[in-house]
Amino acid sequence: MNEFRYFARIAAVMLGLGAALCAAQDALVLQDAADSGVLRAEVTSTRRVFRPGDPILIRLTLRNPTSEVIELPLPNGRADAEPLVGLPRTLVYGEPDAPGLWLSLDDDKPAPLAAPASDEADGDIPASLRIAPRASVGVEIDISRLSRQLRYSGVHRLEWRPPVAGVAPAAATFRIEPRKRAVLVTDYGKITFDLFYEQAPQNVENLLDLIRSQFYNGLTLHRIIPGFIIQGGSPDGTGGGTRPDGRTVPAEFHEAPFEAGTLAMARKPADPDSASCQFFIALTRLPDLDGQYTVVGQARDDESLLTLRQLANLPADENGRPLRPVVIRSFTLIDAP
Repeated sequence: MNEFRYFARIAAVMLGLGAALCAAQDALVLQDAADSGVLRAEVTSTRRVFRPGDPILIRLTLRNPTSEVIELPLPNGRADAEPLVGLPRTLVYGEPDAPGLWLSLDDDKPAPLAAPASDEADGDIPASLRIAPRASVGVEIDISRLSRQLRYSGVHRLEWRPPVAGVAPAAATFRIEPRKRAVLVTDYGKITFDLFYEQAPQNVENLLDLIRSQFYNGLTLHRIIPGFIIQGGSPDGTGGGTRPDGRTVPAEFHEAPFEAGTLAMARKPADPDSASCQFFIALTRLPDLDGQYTVVGQARDDESLLTLRQLANLPADENGRPLRPVVIRSFTLIDAP
C-alpha cells in the first residue's frame, strides 16, 4: 500500500482539487499570499494514542481561508504537466538541507525525518499548485517507519515546517504506549477495567488523559442505584461539572452490551456529544442503554464484580446519593496482558 495518500477538499463544492476550477480565476501568487500570512499549515494525528508497531497516520494540510485562489510555484515544475491533487513530496518532506518534518520524544531535541525511499515519486509536477478559495489541500502519511524513535513509549511531537515562505510551522503530539487497563480503588475494594481502544478511541483517550493527570483521585462515587448503576467523576460531587478545560468528546456508540461491570461515559440526555469526565458502571444487564452511551471498558474478574456488589449495597438516599462519601482513592493505569 502506498504510504503517501493524497486528499483534497473544496468546501461545499466537490472532493478533489483540479486546475479547471481555478483556471479562469486570477490567483494570488505564492510570494504575495504567503508573505501576508494567509496560508495556514495544520498537522493532525488521527489518534492520540498508538501502540508500539501500529501505523501512525498523520494528516498535513495547507488551508486557504481567503476568498481568492492562491497559487504556489513549485520547484522544478513543468508548465505542461498534469494538475496535482494533493501535496507534492517536496512540500511535505522538504529537501535534504531543509527538512520539512521534525520529530521529538518527550523533552528531547527535534530530529529531521527523511522521505521514505519506498514512497512513489511525484513524477512530473506542474509549475504551480493552486488552492481554491476557502479550500484545503493535504496528504495523509504513515510515519511509523520513518524513525526508530517511534519504537519507544512516550509523548512524541511531530512538527511540519513547510518550505513555503511566510507559512508558520505546525505541530501535533501523540503518545505511544502499550495497551492499558484502568484500576479504580475505593475503601470497599478495587475494580479493574479492560478498555475498548478500538471501539471508542476518542473516549478511551479522554479517559486515559484524565487518569494520567490524577483528575479522579479524591473525587467520589456520588450516585449509587442498586440494580442499575454507580456514577462518579463529578468535580463538584453532585453530578455537575466537566473536565478542567471544559472539553467534551463526540459519542462513539458501538455494539458492546451493558452488563454488570460495563464502564461508560455519562452525558447530557439531549446531547450525545457531551461526554467529558463523568462515568458510570452498570450493575446488571441494562439492554435499554445499549447504543445510547459510549462504552469505554468492562470489568469481568471476580474481585471487581465483588467490589461492585459491595458498593451497590451501601446505604443511599432516595436520589441515590450515598449517606457517607464514597471516595475514589485512586484511578490508575496498568499494562494490559
